[in-house]
Amino acid sequence: MKKVLFVSYYYPPMGGVGAQRVLRFIKYLPEFGWEPYVLTAEPSPYLPYDEAPMGILQEERVRRAEVLEPLNLLNRFSFLKKKNLSKKTVEQGQPVKNPKNLKEGFREIPLSWKGKLRAWLFVPDDRIGWIPEGTREGLGFVLKEKFDCLISTSAPYTAHLLAWRIKKRTGIPWIADFRDLWSTNTFIYFPTKFHKSLNSWLEKLVVQTADYVMTCTPLFREDFLLKYHGLPADKFAMITNGFDPADFPLPHPDPYPRFTISYVGDFYGPQTPVYFLLGLRAFLNKNSEAAENIQVLFVGPFENRVSPIVDSLDLGKTVRFLGFLPHEQSVAIMRRSHLLLLVLGSKAGGEKIYPAKVFEYLAAQKPILALVPDGITKELLKESGVAFIVNPENEDAVAIALDKIYRAYKENGLPLNVEPANLQNFNARELTKNLAQLMDNIQRTAKSIERSKR
Repeated sequence: MKKVLFVSYYYPPMGGVGAQRVLRFIKYLPEFGWEPYVLTAEPSPYLPYDEAPMGILQEERVRRAEVLEPLNLLNRFSFLKKKNLSKKTVEQGQPVKNPKNLKEGFREIPLSWKGKLRAWLFVPDDRIGWIPEGTREGLGFVLKEKFDCLISTSAPYTAHLLAWRIKKRTGIPWIADFRDLWSTNTFIYFPTKFHKSLNSWLEKLVVQTADYVMTCTPLFREDFLLKYHGLPADKFAMITNGFDPADFPLPHPDPYPRFTISYVGDFYGPQTPVYFLLGLRAFLNKNSEAAENIQVLFVGPFENRVSPIVDSLDLGKTVRFLGFLPHEQSVAIMRRSHLLLLVLGSKAGGEKIYPAKVFEYLAAQKPILALVPDGITKELLKESGVAFIVNPENEDAVAIALDKIYRAYKENGLPLNVEPANLQNFNARELTKNLAQLMDNIQRTAKSIERSKR
């Protein structure tokens, strides 16, 4: 069986969406003739844990490299905590004094002072301290296992720089997988033009050296094709995120007793819940009965950033913050909910994104309230036939949609457990099959080049 080494910072016990794409590939690759291995980082004390999928690979097929964590250093400077002057209410979880200013103050979830400081100090990101030990561990792993292919996945983009070093030393065919754009990513904070230029130079180094560049949306691929028009188009591949059908077995679980709206993921930058919460408040003000029978579950590590909005709108009895939960529990909440909330925001660049959660939302077979701009996610949801789509910055439209949905629920007319029309396009097994075919191609090309040199 051929061997592939994944270079992924996120891997169990570290949880979150960054680990899920790799885990799905790892699970199904053996069916297509590839044996997966992982080079990852020692678990960070600053990130959420999800130990449920730990057994997916035997530990002897996983190498963990120590990371020089910049947060260890930053946390020593306790005096800096007193200098958090911008958006103080968000950082400390205090309510906004004037709710009328909510839209202006929370149009975007601001980056914390630590996030800004890290962007100033560390390029391409604050995982750069993974490279020294990661290189040593990776090269030792390659020497022992003789891999046929190397796949690095970002973010963090440091993973690509680590893979670049392994590629340059060993010549292993390399696929650079971008879950997000890099230098053209409008959601990333670049402190200066120099920072942006340096990131762009590093991206060019990666793109030109990798044998294939893989993205998870078609518009990401187009972005790379436009920027690197001198490179062959077939160097750039696209495999979307997806869902694992094993996470969604039949029969469907019973729904919550109360009408439940759930959001799973994170809020940051333009992906803000302020318009949804303003719309929810307006809807509840006109429907006292609904106020007693609706709950909103927020699953993710964002309570301190979002609680000021909830408190200012007096939604504390309706909205529950559950924090980060392991993937299995998050999926269970999706499946028991009546309505799933998707928020993308209208900032430039959002039209190119497929939020990773959208595919599991579709697999949960629940209606989706989508606050999304024009773009590929909106078109995907239109094709699905299960979404209520509203302008991402129109709380009045949110209130109207909630009224329509809740009335349908009360009249037993809300569609539940209905398979979206395009669901099977995103089955993890089929997506992994596409990846295996890409790796087979890269291996055939490498062997052909090797023969020509003899």
